[in-house]
Amino acid sequence: MSKFLLATFSLGLLTAPLRAAESAAPSPSAASESIINGSVLPGKWQRPDGGYVIEVVKVDPAGTLDANYFNPRPIRVAGARWRFAGERLQLRVDLQDTGYEGAYYLLFFDSASSQLRGEYHTAGGEVYEVMFDHLPPSA
Repeated sequence: MSKFLLATFSLGLLTAPLRAAESAAPSPSAASESIINGSVLPGKWQRPDGGYVIEVVKVDPAGTLDANYFNPRPIRVAGARWRFAGERLQLRVDLQDTGYEGAYYLLFFDSASSQLRGEYHTAGGEVYEVMFDHLPPSA
């Protein structure tokens, strides 16, 4: 990973606050191994407010994700990363496509609801609270 991407990841994921549902973070003793190691992430996650889908294909232990994004057509993912820190599983998905230049998701796994929750940052700088439901494997 280049120093630039590492710095961007560090600044974006480590310092950007997640405003949505801060109280939903599990205590360290409540986090299961599948949350700590990211194995809860693979599969398709859909926003209930539209056809937006994040597909996590592979979780690398080093902190990267092989991920796709659809709205409903494929949108290029510039990079995707995850980590377990601050007592929660967090991920960032950076988009880079026409109309999505610089857009990204900052999400965390909410173990109480089994959803991804957080923020969508548009290319224009607007921020929206979002959530994603984990779709069954056949979806």
